Amino acid sequence: MRKIIVMTMTVILFIACNQEQRYTQNSPEIDTFKSVIKSYNAKDWDGMTEHYADTAKTFNNSSDIGLSLAEMVNYHKESLINLSDRGFLDKDQEYEMVVTDKGATWVNFWGDWEGTLKANGKTIKIPVHLTGQFKDGKIVRTSGNWDNAPMVLALQEIDALNNLLPEENRNIVHTMYQSFSKGDIPSVLASLDPNVVWMEAEGNAYADGNPYKGPDAVLKGIFSRIGDDYEFFTLENIKLHEMANDQVLATLRYNGKLKVNGATIDAQAAHLWTLSDGKVIGFQQYVDTKQLNDALGK
Repeated sequence: MRKIIVMTMTVILFIACNQEQRYTQNSPEIDTFKSVIKSYNAKDWDGMTEHYADTAKTFNNSSDIGLSLAEMVNYHKESLINLSDRGFLDKDQEYEMVVTDKGATWVNFWGDWEGTLKANGKTIKIPVHLTGQFKDGKIVRTSGNWDNAPMVLALQEIDALNNLLPEENRNIVHTMYQSFSKGDIPSVLASLDPNVVWMEAEGNAYADGNPYKGPDAVLKGIFSRIGDDYEFFTLENIKLHEMANDQVLATLRYNGKLKVNGATIDAQAAHLWTLSDGKVIGFQQYVDTKQLNDALGK
């Protein structure tokens, strides 16, 4: 397999040692490094860091700023923000252990890293060279080297796509309102993230379940109760406004007639929607709660 990644100064130093010994067969250190790679692929951060000394430092692409264990884990977690999947490919992995004449033990790893962008499904493949220094069976230092260019270009593509998100988010919300007006509640629920957090306006009778978490809670706590309480309930004069941070603001009016007493409502309302990856992850209602409660006789 090609080994064209630029070597770190650490690697250059131990290559220069006259009496170093190299091993490609299995050893406890190579087995440990294989476990680290496996844990990384599984996002098992505890399983990965248990192989490191508490004071271990990680250096990326010849940076002279070493990351602590906690910083290293956060670095890996943050990489998942834009990726739906990522990890080292099982094939063509190479390991080599080096013991210098001064007794220092190192393990080299060469392999291909692959990630898939959430925004457009594009796959990025990058060759990576990792070096780990061992002491008393624990990793005390790692250095990683790879070509950043494919990732930089991919992030630039994401930035370009993000410029279209406000319109895309507005269309999603618009479609949800259309589905609600047709009585197609399943389609509305399908647009909600499994972990959506739904908040009714404070003072609204339906706010007794705040926060509603998940589509099933929204169905039982909001939509089913509207169907039980109202002879009809419609949303009128809906206007959508683009907001920052993947949010859409809707201004509208509620029109409805209660079953219990025939009282009608014509209330001003606003909905703040928060979206991510084409799904609603947050909802906040603002409404004339006094009018709603007066109609209910509360």
